[in-house]
Formats: sequence, C-alpha cells, structure tokens
Amino acid sequence: MSSARDEHSLLFPLVLLVSILGVLTIVVGCALAVWGLHAYSIPNNSMNPTIWTGDLCLVEKFTYCFNEPKRGDIVVISTEELNLPADSGLRIRRIIGVPGDVLRVTSGRILVNGCPLSECQPPVGPTDRIGSDTIQPHYLAYDGDQFVVQKETYFLIGDQLANVLDSRLLGPSSRKSILGRVDVIIHSGHWRLSALLAWPHGATALQQR
Repeated sequence: MSSARDEHSLLFPLVLLVSILGVLTIVVGCALAVWGLHAYSIPNNSMNPTIWTGDLCLVEKFTYCFNEPKRGDIVVISTEELNLPADSGLRIRRIIGVPGDVLRVTSGRILVNGCPLSECQPPVGPTDRIGSDTIQPHYLAYDGDQFVVQKETYFLIGDQLANVLDSRLLGPSSRKSILGRVDVIIHSGHWRLSALLAWPHGATALQQR
C-alpha cells in the first residue's frame, strides 16, 4: 500500500511537469508563428549585391513590436497600399529614410542628411549611385532632387538602384506596411544546409522587381 502511494506521489509531479512543458511548447509555437521567423525565397536581383536570386531570407517580426524600423534595415513590405496590381504581394527592400530624414541627389549619388548612403557610419546601403534606369523615378531622379520623409513613413530602395520598383517611383511606405526585418540571409550557394533544415519548403516567394 505504501509502495503504491509512493509511486503515485512520484508520478504526479512528473505528469504536472510534462503538462507544463506541453503548454509552454504550444504557447511558444504560437508566438513564433505570429511574431517569429518566416522564410522568403528571393526570385530576382533587385537587392544585389546584398541578396541574389535564389537566396533565402529569414524575417522576424518581434523586433518591430518594441522598436521602430531603423535606417539601413532590410525589410519585407506589403504592397497593398501602393499603386500596384492587386497580386503584387510582398517585396524586400532597404530602408534609407526614416521620419524626419532629408534625402537628396548630388552628383548622381543619393545622400541622407548630407551623407552618401555607402559612406555613412554605419553605412546605410552598399551603393548610392543611381546609374541608368529604364523605370523613370518620380522621386530622387536627378541632381538637386530632394525628399523629406514624413511622419509614420519610410523611404525604401532596392540595393541594385536600377530598374527596381521602390520608393523612388512609388513613394514612401507607411509603418504598418513593414511586416518584418531580415535577420538571416542564406545565400544560394548554401542550399544544401537549408535543405537539410527544410526551410525552403515553407518559404514564400517574393514578387518580381
């Protein structure tokens, strides 16, 4: 009789511990699904030389629940509020202007608050030279052009800075359109690793341009 009671007294804490761990697993899983990492495959070279076609980006939403997006962040944005076809979906871009920033084109280079993007400390982007573009921008197209980023909006570009649909053509994006920040880039040369972890199978393909 005493032995049965002893077994019961040992079994109850074990069942309780397993139950608590199960609940925690469910809570953490739900939190990750809402605020955690999401995988996106890249279908084009609009973010060259940082991200290339075939690369995989892991995007997290948690940071922006407590902090505002920063200049230089690479983000995934929704295009619902932009003047684009209904099926345009999501795009990946770099933030070069946050509320209050002054963007200007000088000698064919984009400057933020008087500093070329690639020469700021830390650098905002890998390049700042506009170059030739078959898509005629509405903003920051010519020397002397200037744009002041307004409250609750962000100015975004594709790192390639040529033939890219970004804020230079479409205008700034609102805070609510920024869905998350790119924290990890897995270059296509390392697909073997990502395949082992099964990330590509859950990846969402971003739209062209």
